[in-house]
Amino acid sequence: MKRILSSALLVLCCALAIGGNIRGRVVCDGRPVQGVAVSDGAAIVLTDSLGRYALESDKQDGSVFINTPSGYIARTIDGIRPGFWQPLYLGVEQDEIHDFVLEKQDQSCYTTILLADLHLSADPERDDLRRFKEITMPAIRRETDKAAASGPVYSFNLGDFTHDIYWGEFNFNESDGLRLLQDIDYPTPMYSLMGNHDHDPGIVGEDVDRRAGWRERDCWGPGAYSVNIGGDHWVFLDNIVYINVEGKGKKGPGVRGDRSYKSILTERQLAWLEKDLALTCKDSRIFICTHAPVLYTGGKNGLLMPREQVEMIDKLCAPFKHDVTIFSGHIHRHDFCDHPDFPRLHQRSLPATSGIMWTTPVSWPIYSNEGADAGFWVGEFAAGQEPRYRMETYLYGEKYFRLYDLNEVGKAYKKSEGIKKQQEMFPDTRLNYAASKWRNYVFVNYWAWEPEDKVEIFEKGRSLKVEETRYEDPAKNFAYELPRVMNPYKHSSKKAKDNTFHMYAARTSSAKTPVTVRIYSSDGSLKFEKTYSRPRPFDPSKPETD
Repeated sequence: MKRILSSALLVLCCALAIGGNIRGRVVCDGRPVQGVAVSDGAAIVLTDSLGRYALESDKQDGSVFINTPSGYIARTIDGIRPGFWQPLYLGVEQDEIHDFVLEKQDQSCYTTILLADLHLSADPERDDLRRFKEITMPAIRRETDKAAASGPVYSFNLGDFTHDIYWGEFNFNESDGLRLLQDIDYPTPMYSLMGNHDHDPGIVGEDVDRRAGWRERDCWGPGAYSVNIGGDHWVFLDNIVYINVEGKGKKGPGVRGDRSYKSILTERQLAWLEKDLALTCKDSRIFICTHAPVLYTGGKNGLLMPREQVEMIDKLCAPFKHDVTIFSGHIHRHDFCDHPDFPRLHQRSLPATSGIMWTTPVSWPIYSNEGADAGFWVGEFAAGQEPRYRMETYLYGEKYFRLYDLNEVGKAYKKSEGIKKQQEMFPDTRLNYAASKWRNYVFVNYWAWEPEDKVEIFEKGRSLKVEETRYEDPAKNFAYELPRVMNPYKHSSKKAKDNTFHMYAARTSSAKTPVTVRIYSSDGSLKFEKTYSRPRPFDPSKPETD
């Protein structure tokens, strides 16, 4: 006991001796770890040979955190959250001591589960918590069990974990979402970042972005941080600046503002990012996670963030050997975007893990905004190999596209009372797939498209003319739009059709001939091939059988 107390006193004395209002030590198996980067969101220092660090901090960001070195993971706080960060609760004039414990981990191969826009709210009508537990979680557990044989598995939450406007109405906020994960024993460590819906909507006024994000930071940690995994450098950036103008916008219990925001980084975050990347090995692969996309096909000039900030990110990443991949959510659709002005940056925007925020009929398959089958993306990483990304859907596992037989879709449109009402309300803007001009067409919704991919459709071995279109997805129309049309007292109906950025159309010669879909990558290699018999039934209320 005396020896233990003496060691503890020695560590305390060492920490006090090196100055700074935040001090501590980083250890693994009781031994010091040298060279670990420690930050308060502004300054970055490295631990010395005794594992010690000291920061003179303004404590503005409310936490101190480490950049976990490759080959380690910070011991989890609760089995879910890696303990790479600790909150700062004392004033600037008061000293704090924060130690960090690392555990060794073989990261030569690892897997990431990428989640975005879960929008958990405990809404009894959408039944989102039950669906999350009974539909989403079994798929995540299935993937975790499968991937764990190859190495560690991590989950990355890309924001909008909960839904701010319902915090008061259904008494379910960010803390409740975390408790849900704890209660169901979520199976992997989770790194998280803030989305626009993760802010407290009851906070308005001066410095609202920092103040309104208190609950998310209290649950998940700093708004800008990094972690090294298997030689790769992962950066997490909160690129939502909350504005929340008081008195404006849609209101609910506890909502005081309009919940407005900007997709932008603060100058403090950019300064921290510059320091962080300056300390990173230039042979590392860089992966950046944000809530709102940096590059975006539908954005102004292909950008969703200010050009000067994208230029800054591009400049900071220029010294690195590899191109940079950015993962984001927010737009609730697949968007794999490259930009000619930033050829080293590759954007992968992901659809909502909640589908259309759990608003499709409870007994139906869960669809995304673009008609994709709901699920999550998986990244597989191994030293010396290119990463592999794949979509895991809840119902079908790895699935990337759906084929529609427009003859059968047209029959469903013709019989639907919802379609009749939709056409009466918006005759000039909503597509009517019952019209004769769609006879013998097939559509392919290829939601996993990437730039330069090529879609070919064959009928009896004959290549058909394929048109890349933006026609709306009929399953999404039935699952989301028509319930709103039929219940206008509770929902607003959309006048304009939704664009699907990855819909491909071809006209066949017959209603009964099978078709084959082949998809090729930019280098000409075959990615996917599938043959469909026709007529192909259309019933979006039921799972597909093939």
